[in-house]
Amino acid sequence: MRDIVVIGGGVLGAAVAWALSRRGLGERVLVLERSQPASGATSRAAALVTLLRDDPAMVELARETLRAIAVLEDEAEEVGRRQVGSLHVGAAGQGEALDALAARCSSLGIEVCRIGRDQVLARAGWLEPDAIEGGVFVPDDCYVEPYLLCTAYLRAASRRGVRLMTGVEARAIHHADGKVEGVELTDGSRIAARVVVNAAGPWANLLSADAGLPLPMAPVRSHYWITEPTSAVERGGPIVFLSEIRAYARPEVGALLFGIREQRPVAADPRGLPADLGGFVFDARDPEGWESLAEGAADLARYFPGVETLGMAHYISGPSNYTPDGKLIVGADPALDGLYVASGCNGSGITFSGGIGRLIAEMVCQEPTFVPATAFAPARLGMFDPFSPQFLAACAAARARKSAG
Repeated sequence: MRDIVVIGGGVLGAAVAWALSRRGLGERVLVLERSQPASGATSRAAALVTLLRDDPAMVELARETLRAIAVLEDEAEEVGRRQVGSLHVGAAGQGEALDALAARCSSLGIEVCRIGRDQVLARAGWLEPDAIEGGVFVPDDCYVEPYLLCTAYLRAASRRGVRLMTGVEARAIHHADGKVEGVELTDGSRIAARVVVNAAGPWANLLSADAGLPLPMAPVRSHYWITEPTSAVERGGPIVFLSEIRAYARPEVGALLFGIREQRPVAADPRGLPADLGGFVFDARDPEGWESLAEGAADLARYFPGVETLGMAHYISGPSNYTPDGKLIVGADPALDGLYVASGCNGSGITFSGGIGRLIAEMVCQEPTFVPATAFAPARLGMFDPFSPQFLAACAAARARKSAG
């Protein structure tokens, strides 16, 4: 009997299904996906897997994702991992700040190497030498192909009995007497279940709010650009973080992929998000992100002068669920037995996927959790309107406060 239903075949739903299957529950798990796996927000991710976080619990969640990737690769699954490390670059005069960053990484158990300007340039020769003091290198960081990681989780889960249904859309979480009873589909049919995991990404509040659990998150535009091919960017170069200007970059098939944290991010009402994000525009005044790029281009040019002359080959935008407090949304509904949520990743869903999968699986199995999860509680804000303009604005502001990455 399949009595555990996971709503959403993106990277978080796939990771949850995989983690449950590794606990022997595969034959009980059904994943519902209205389109194809990884076709929503997952497909638009820059797909960084980075360890450095302010919260030690979130560091452990990211570390668990690296372990999950290693297990998948041991099972001959290809995730497109590029083990290039990350480089946190400091501007001239920021030597003390770099020392402090290296010390903080060490205190969190993250392997780091404090390096000087010449070593920075040896790893990322596209950077402008005069702008750089030095850097902190984190060798364990990597990036992956988001579609490959998501489908690897699902393939490995299916080998342990998990079933994936595509082309079916959940309309509501059916419940009675304080307990989950299943999922109602848009065609009016129902699938019985004692456990439902809401991993519906930017659409998750449409299900949870109707079930009496408004989630403290909203879809906010995350976007990045990819330059035309350039010999200035080494194919095996590291992920680069430029915290002073709140930007990040990484190689992408002979080009540079980069993102700049805008001052005024744009949130969307999830009720207006289409199932197909291909033509969705967050801001009609800036549909292709040119204003946002212009806002940060001068700062970026100080580190990468080539941005002023290189053409932009691609612009990718998509919804990332941001929370006002910067914490994830992972856990159980305290008022509805059997409902769990895996969401609210603040633009880092790939990074936390393996950790969130394990955390949800431990909760479903009523095991001790490997990290404290109280701060991630889905009901931590109580009852409120998750669709109000004021709340959407608060979530957008959270993206503006986030450091690059």
